[in-house]
Amino acid sequence: MQAPAPNSQPIDKNQLVGLIDRHRPGWSLEQPFYADPAIFAIERDLWFPRQWSLVAHASEVPEKGRYIVRQLFDEEIIVVRFGDGEEDIAAYYNVCTHRGSRLCVKDGRSNLLVCPYHAWSFRLTGELQSRQDIPETVDPEALGLHRVPTKYVAGLVLCALDEAKVPDVQPVADALTSGLRENGIDRARIAARKSYPTRANWKLVLENFLECYHCRPAHPEYFRVNAHVKVTAVRDEDKAAQWQEELEAWHSVIGDAEFAKGAWEPGGLDTAPFGMHRKPIGPGRKTLSDSGQPVSCLMGGRPAYDGGETGFRLGRLSFASCANDYVTLFQMIPRSASETDVILTWLVDKDADSYIHVDAITWMWDVTTVQDKKITEDNADGVASRAYRPGPYTALESQPSFFVQAYLAEMRELVTGERPASVSQWQRPSKGYATELAAKLPQLSKTA
Repeated sequence: MQAPAPNSQPIDKNQLVGLIDRHRPGWSLEQPFYADPAIFAIERDLWFPRQWSLVAHASEVPEKGRYIVRQLFDEEIIVVRFGDGEEDIAAYYNVCTHRGSRLCVKDGRSNLLVCPYHAWSFRLTGELQSRQDIPETVDPEALGLHRVPTKYVAGLVLCALDEAKVPDVQPVADALTSGLRENGIDRARIAARKSYPTRANWKLVLENFLECYHCRPAHPEYFRVNAHVKVTAVRDEDKAAQWQEELEAWHSVIGDAEFAKGAWEPGGLDTAPFGMHRKPIGPGRKTLSDSGQPVSCLMGGRPAYDGGETGFRLGRLSFASCANDYVTLFQMIPRSASETDVILTWLVDKDADSYIHVDAITWMWDVTTVQDKKITEDNADGVASRAYRPGPYTALESQPSFFVQAYLAEMRELVTGERPASVSQWQRPSKGYATELAAKLPQLSKTA
């Protein structure tokens, strides 16, 4: 197909349905899905409000009155601890209900949220506090802050844009809470956080994250550290056999219960996606550091290192990688048709030594994400060319291929109101995995 010229008119919803219907399964998206602001606007109105996303760790609001300002898609929200309970965390749009001013300009602590424009104040639970200037004809109870759906899950704060449209998040909590607690996320503190603003559409960022086909040419450090690249980054029968032997050896050490831990829900418009999967890092490696040796204390009450990594998927755009001694959280935040914020947060146990070597903890995922930023921006530059055409996904890119099919089916349903007869589900490749049970568990991107 001839790619549209950069100055072509933006598409409308009918044209969008036409683009969806002519998509070739197993191939990448046409140019407008990666570049057209009109499609991003439709996603903003219809698709984003259906998604739960990670926005914070509970340690960022450690006591009552502490609040932080964060991004949720292209909206700004306030996350605040309003009580003394573990789950007493709420989020609000950062918009004063008087005349729409930005309410909080930075993180802080206060008994009230006070607007800097006209000094209207709001309780931590969202109700309007200052009422003396309200016209008698106006009900002050109707002027509370606009609440953002919020869910606390084992130390993580998940939020969504629209209570009426977002799927029930309780199944995510039910499936993942135990695993998150076993990895110490509920009793962690932040060691570091870095932002990687990426000049690329969010779908390009996510597709890159969901496959390791690019790991050998783009990520020499990651390729060296992680043994799973034998089957996720290359197609080699000998390497696949070697990976299976390593899995079996790890299985014999950690036992059936640890080896079989996993969860998988591909999700949809009415069901929030989630996942959990464990795998060995690599022979002789205790953690994901450069040397493979510990860089902090054990998390989650573990008695010893088992050389494993646990990967979590929290919705479509949030992930976690848990080594035995530190955790990396991933947030992908769409900001515009051509801009995505990628934010990484590293957690350690709350009692970890205050003099830990932060660079050793951040090393692998920092160097990998810097490389991802470069290759994804190069990808976006090429996709913007009039010469771009969709290309075929390889066998090592099955997850991006599945995501594209699911995304298109969901967008078509949202635009037309027509529910598809069926949507194909992603199946983990069985070759190279140790047991029938392990083969059924999901390969959760590079973090899993």
